Amino acid sequence: MNLFFRFGLIVSLLSSTVGAETRSTVNDQTDLFLTVYNAGRALVRDHRKLTLSQPDQRIALMDVAERIMPQTVSIDGLEVLEQNYDFDLLSPQSLINKNIGNQVRIARRSSTSGENLEWSEGKILSTQGGVILQMQDGSLEILDPDSRYHMVFDEVPANLRTTPTLSLLLSQPVSGTQQLELTYLTTGLSWQSDYVMQLNADENSATLDSWITLNNQSGIAYQNAHLQLLAGEVNMQQPMRMEMMADAAMYQRKSISPVAEQALHGYHLYTIPQRTTIQNQQSKQIKLFASPAFAVSKKLLDQANVDSHGLNTQKSKPEQFLLFKNSAPELGLALPKGTLRVYARDDAGNSQFLGEDSIAHTAVNDALEIKLGRAFDLSVERSTTDFRQLSKKQTQLSRSIKINNGSKQTQTLILSEVMPTQSWQILQATQSYTRATPASADFTITLPPLTELTLSYDVVITYN
Repeated sequence: MNLFFRFGLIVSLLSSTVGAETRSTVNDQTDLFLTVYNAGRALVRDHRKLTLSQPDQRIALMDVAERIMPQTVSIDGLEVLEQNYDFDLLSPQSLINKNIGNQVRIARRSSTSGENLEWSEGKILSTQGGVILQMQDGSLEILDPDSRYHMVFDEVPANLRTTPTLSLLLSQPVSGTQQLELTYLTTGLSWQSDYVMQLNADENSATLDSWITLNNQSGIAYQNAHLQLLAGEVNMQQPMRMEMMADAAMYQRKSISPVAEQALHGYHLYTIPQRTTIQNQQSKQIKLFASPAFAVSKKLLDQANVDSHGLNTQKSKPEQFLLFKNSAPELGLALPKGTLRVYARDDAGNSQFLGEDSIAHTAVNDALEIKLGRAFDLSVERSTTDFRQLSKKQTQLSRSIKINNGSKQTQTLILSEVMPTQSWQILQATQSYTRATPASADFTITLPPLTELTLSYDVVITYN
């Protein structure tokens, strides 16, 4: 098709009939409902009203999604004997291909005057690499794409459609007004959650805005639709996941109608209060909620694996986390999985981006840890200063950990030492620790501004 467009092919149609059938377009639509899933699919419920002036047994439902899954179609209101999904759409190339063996008329600019049209007729024999015609005198002609010409066809072939169409054969003719509901699944519609957290200056509270990013690549527009979003891991064959990034500039705190949320058979269903329109090849942001300020806390964690087979030195920067709980009254809504971005204001009052992290589907009262990045002003240097093989199954290590706080604020840091086995015993340590997991020892260290501290411990590690 691109070849013909490139050289200026213009296709003209004298008529466009596709057999004897009643056609229903989006203009017959009386209501539209969309339920969009995380996995890149959507359930479409299309309500239509048909008026048949005479009995008809063939109905063409046009303006359905290009990426419809035909095997999922259900039609309530008509007794359907057979249904076909026609997705061979009208285009210059498809029109020419469908007319192989048929007579067409050719119009060209006069080779002498360049103004008058010269008309001729020929039969299309092939479209491989170009259009080959058999002219009325029996000669063969290859249409030169550099010349200005167009073809005239008498009609649209019966098996070509201008839009994706469900053609139905009814069990018996019907007439009068018919109400029907067309239900089907389609791919190409997806959604994800995006969250914007604004952190206060003291880093002890924040607000959270939630937006839904809806993406439509299904092949049609959905006008004035009731929209619902289902969050959860619905089992689907070959799910299609669409990754979207929302523009932070679009996130503005507004007072809006709350989104209705309900538990549904192990999932969560969100109902958008207002109708929405989403065009094909469009992404749209819809506000889910805007929370008041809620409590957050900061955690600095530096974790390292203890190497039990020799002397070594490790240097690192602690990771920064924000911790909060999804609880009422400030939050307390089941949070769909998505990306959470954190902002804070600088001394001039300008909002600055601090980091982002993905969150899983989060139930009410679940705790969250948002990883921001690594702390600039804190540094950790670990060293194994002594290594002794006590037996074939036991090793004793001496560990030294130097922590430097180069900031002007007091910092509290968790140092997590991950042992190579769950059988270990610390003999002596200059700081207290907790056995956070069977294989790790956690030291909680508080450092005043611009100070350095070194802790040390001996540990015996036993191998089974």
